[in-house]
Amino acid sequence: MGVKKFIQNVLESLKITDFEITSKKKSLKALLSKLKKKRVDVLRELKNESSDKKIKELNEELELITLHIKKGKNRLEDLKKS
Repeated sequence: MGVKKFIQNVLESLKITDFEITSKKKSLKALLSKLKKKRVDVLRELKNESSDKKIKELNEELELITLHIKKGKNRLEDLKKS
């Protein structure tokens, strides 16, 4: 039995129909989890910061993180539909 056939048999026994989509979902979920953790860290740091320059930088970083979380959620929903 070749490797390809073995993997196919394992996927069938685990009832995983599309391995690529499943792995993409897992990767996206892990990435979203890290982004959410980073967002919480930035919010916590923003509360404790007093420098205007640093506050501006943190707000920009927070906007970027929020944008990426939104895009990631949309992509995850697209993957769930297919």
